[in-house]
Amino acid sequence: MLDATQKRTYNYLNEEDKVKENIIENDDFIEDARGFLEKREGYTKEELADKNDVYDAYMEHFRYQNVNEVTAIRDLEYAQNANQEEKEQFARLIDLFETQKSEGFFNAAGDYIQGIASAPSTYAGIATGGAGKLAALGGVNLAKIGIKKLLGEGIKKSAIRAGLTEGAIGTVQGTAQEMTKEETGYQDDIDYGNIALTGGISGITGGVIGGGAGILQTRQALKAKSKLDVSQAAEKAIATKANAKAKATLKKVANNNEAKRTYKYVNDNLKALDPEKVFLGQGLMRDIADAKELGTLTGKLPTELVENINAAALDVFKKGKIKRKKGQRITSVLQRAISDGDITSPEIQNIFKEYNITADQFSLIYKAELSEAGRTLGASGNLKQAITSLSDDLKLLENSGVSTLTAREGKEIAEQAKSGTFWKDLDRVRLGAMTSQPATTMRNNINAGLRVAVDMGVRVADNILNIRNPLDGVTDVARFLFNPYEANVTRQLLEKNMPDTARKLFRDAADLASTTGAESGLASVGTKLNWLNTLSDNFFKQAVFTASLRRRIKDANLKGLGNDFDEIIATGRFNQIPDDIVNKSIKDSLEFVYQSSFEGADKGIIARGTRQFLKAHRDMPFVISSFMPFPRFIANQMKFLYDHAPLIGYLGLENIGKKAGFKKATLAGFQDSKLVKEKAAKQMAGTAMFMTALAWREQQGDETSWFEFKDDKGDIIDGKALYGPFAPFMLAADIYYRWSKSDVGGETDIGEIAPTKENYVRETLQALTGSQFRTGYGFYALDNMMDAAFGEGDLDVKGEKILGEFIGNVVNTFTIPLSTFKDLYSQFDKESRFVPETRLGERGDNSLVNILDMVAKRGFRALPDIGPEYDPALADPTKTGRVIAINPLEKQLFGFTRRPAKNTLQAEMAKLNLQYYNIYRRDSSDLIDLYTRHNLAAGGTQTNLSERMKTVIESKEYQRRPTLQEKRDYLLSKAREVTNLAKDKAKTELEEDSKGTGKISVVKAQIWNKISESDRKTLNTIYKRLMRENKLAFADEGSQEIKDIKSNLNRMVLRPNGEVLPLYQWSLEVLKRRLVD
Repeated sequence: MLDATQKRTYNYLNEEDKVKENIIENDDFIEDARGFLEKREGYTKEELADKNDVYDAYMEHFRYQNVNEVTAIRDLEYAQNANQEEKEQFARLIDLFETQKSEGFFNAAGDYIQGIASAPSTYAGIATGGAGKLAALGGVNLAKIGIKKLLGEGIKKSAIRAGLTEGAIGTVQGTAQEMTKEETGYQDDIDYGNIALTGGISGITGGVIGGGAGILQTRQALKAKSKLDVSQAAEKAIATKANAKAKATLKKVANNNEAKRTYKYVNDNLKALDPEKVFLGQGLMRDIADAKELGTLTGKLPTELVENINAAALDVFKKGKIKRKKGQRITSVLQRAISDGDITSPEIQNIFKEYNITADQFSLIYKAELSEAGRTLGASGNLKQAITSLSDDLKLLENSGVSTLTAREGKEIAEQAKSGTFWKDLDRVRLGAMTSQPATTMRNNINAGLRVAVDMGVRVADNILNIRNPLDGVTDVARFLFNPYEANVTRQLLEKNMPDTARKLFRDAADLASTTGAESGLASVGTKLNWLNTLSDNFFKQAVFTASLRRRIKDANLKGLGNDFDEIIATGRFNQIPDDIVNKSIKDSLEFVYQSSFEGADKGIIARGTRQFLKAHRDMPFVISSFMPFPRFIANQMKFLYDHAPLIGYLGLENIGKKAGFKKATLAGFQDSKLVKEKAAKQMAGTAMFMTALAWREQQGDETSWFEFKDDKGDIIDGKALYGPFAPFMLAADIYYRWSKSDVGGETDIGEIAPTKENYVRETLQALTGSQFRTGYGFYALDNMMDAAFGEGDLDVKGEKILGEFIGNVVNTFTIPLSTFKDLYSQFDKESRFVPETRLGERGDNSLVNILDMVAKRGFRALPDIGPEYDPALADPTKTGRVIAINPLEKQLFGFTRRPAKNTLQAEMAKLNLQYYNIYRRDSSDLIDLYTRHNLAAGGTQTNLSERMKTVIESKEYQRRPTLQEKRDYLLSKAREVTNLAKDKAKTELEEDSKGTGKISVVKAQIWNKISESDRKTLNTIYKRLMRENKLAFADEGSQEIKDIKSNLNRMVLRPNGEVLPLYQWSLEVLKRRLVD
């Protein structure tokens, strides 16, 4: 609690005197407010020169704190890091604001509205308008707002959803505010009643206003429901007519023995089909439930559907004059008939149309046959052969457009596989855990927002190239994102009419889920862990799918259907949309969220190779996924870059390996004006992306790297994971930016942009594989293991180290979901925010790494560090002090990680395009590396790298060097001097630590391990020979047993001349003169 010695004159003003005109005349207030705002908000003295501006900025800040959880959280962090004087200053200002006379809500409305608009919970609250936070203000009781009776279930759900969201975030905000008051000394203890009150009021009023916002959403939903009802009524009329035709066709079966046999075969298989064993889609499952109530099931399928499929099969056989011998499957017979030209795909599709069924629904025949094959052949050993044959047939049927069942799905059905082996399922759990954080979903959402902008650019360019209205359909994706109910109508119609197709588009977790929709309990854990990403992905996919269908139908002006997508739905003809348009729209949706599987006929070798790689990723758990967890994302990112990078997309790389040949297929592509325009539109948008990236890069200035950008306070945000597939454009912009600013003798020089080629090899790899760095894993871990494998050291030690790191990294991926709780906890516990060291070094005998300790340190680093004994904090050689996370909870809210503003060394490194690994290389010994880094980060010492380099950078000797490369050379040479000094000090410290332990020091062990295996073997032989010849003996009281030299290196030995020395020292001397003695 603030006492009399800590308060200032403005704290003693009466409430009626605490108004602006009095406060701005108080010098104590002006001094405190200026000091606080400069340190907390980053204001300059010039910006706060006027007293009115000081007061306005002070009021704005505290109004924000009341309605914006991010401001409240940052205030807590500021208080935790402040010195005693700064804490008292902050507490005095809190006291003033808490006791200040209210100026009325509407006088402050602008600040509150801006605070609400910039708060993540405003959007997380699902259109609550931030009402919960507003109501938490003492002077504004929005709970009494005049909203009358709220109608509709949708409104209730909006109210509940908004209330829960606002209540939870209000509690977090209230906790931050109370802890700030305690930390600054404004009050002695946390008032938990205030926290509960803030959370409760936020929840209640957030629910009220959220329900109000739900009125608008309910209107949208009702309008969409009406649209769906009209469509379903029209579909019903078409279905009734089609089923009447089917019944008439089936009546004729009795007069034809061949038809009777085919009918019995198809009907019996369909009757035996078990919906629990194969995926039938939500739409069909609803129809099954309705038919069950009406008593109109044949087997377990609706009777009308079974009749329509049977009739269609009979007409297909009649049209093609196809005969099926006993024992033959329709899958094989139909495939052969198409291959032989007895019947064409368009003829089959016309028959489907007559009976109002889709290829998805007709595919129930194939599913039934596959399921039957699994039942009858599973125990006979002939299943594998049957699956191979059926898979080949399915491939042709799928490519012909008369099946939507893939060979992979067919195999799963026939094997009645849930998801494969235990290890496959366990790997799926791991991959699901890796992307389970809200931070990952937020990054994906931000990236999808950028992708919407690209989509708009592509559409504008496409319209211009095809001489259409430039703005036609440009905002379609955005429209269906803001009105998801309308997009959901399209999704429901797809699920009803084309369940297999819908499942491929909307299945849970594309990298994880079974293709057939069935999965084991263990595998489902991975899917459930990924539910937040799935929710986000499907939200975007349904919007893009609807927009793409709308555009493609309008552009094509289909014969018999027209060009009005809404009219097609209203007249119940959704299932008549050509498969080509549906499939292209699905392709657009999958590519939008980077989930394309590169399926399709006559794909080039790159697509085929990608499919095989994705298959290997599924079939070999933990092997590929250990260094490339998400290959589908990377492959789609590469395709996005290829499609949009100017000129590159015209190289025709997709044609390599096609049947027609690369040259012929590429030339054919140039002759296809539609394809040329499609590519041109994407590359025009790609050019705009590059120009935007370049403008963004220029805005960040010289003191940032290509993947970094600054926030309004000058803190640095790492954009690698955030940029995702746009990262290569950012890297290209950085290269151009640095080249354009280079100056070697008055000319630009590409050689100036980086210190070595290795830099851009590494940076390019990171830009192209951004998804692997979202969790600090993937190629990064592989790179570290390769460094360990091929670096210096004993093979056994390196092997244990590699194994320990590998297992630790794998274990860590299972615990990543706990990172969310870690970030939440550490936001309120400063000591827990320090980033822990995970490589504490080898302290055991002869540098042998304790594998279990390494696994524990690396494997459980996602767990909250709750003290009271906290983990040792990480030391960064380029900065003074321990590394601490800034507002970790913001990472979960926004998806990106913030770092403090750069010091002089870090800023200069960015100017020179020097990365961490340029300025400091890890020692092969983790313990030497640990001590060295801590020496380099120790403030006020001769080994402090950032302080020493600041002096170098500001020196005339450095500044007079005219080119970047000459500056790099000078800076790096000086940095090496300091690093070597720090490393020498580290080795001295480690030598001292080892005294009295009876063990060889880490430093000596490292020297020993650098000796080649052959030389060590020779030394071992010489040692044993001399010991056995009594020309060498132990000089200490230890065991006299002659063991391997490595296990005795710390022992003292006696030479024949009476000299006593460590066996380690003896070994090095013998090594030098062994060839001359």
